[in-house]
Amino acid sequence: MNKMRSALLALAIAPLCCFIFVGQRFLHEERIVDDCLSAKHGSFDYSTMSCDTNENHPYVPYSVRHPHDGLIAWVSPSVLVLLFSVDWYARQRKRNKA
Repeated sequence: MNKMRSALLALAIAPLCCFIFVGQRFLHEERIVDDCLSAKHGSFDYSTMSCDTNENHPYVPYSVRHPHDGLIAWVSPSVLVLLFSVDWYARQRKRNKA
């Protein structure tokens, strides 16, 4: 049974890393856009991911720039819940057999 817990833990690392990566990317982009708009009084060019003080650029929503991140943000925690539910169920079955 210890091997199963190790395998479930190893499987849980991938969705957790995906969730952290998406969150980090969102916060990083939010930070550089905010810095451009407030500190440099520029317009953010989402096609080059740079601040432009000469020209105005249209706003491009995060969901358009990264269309799969919303799905990853919902699926990753769901996979974690599923994996830990399987582990809990296996421990309950083992306890009831003993």
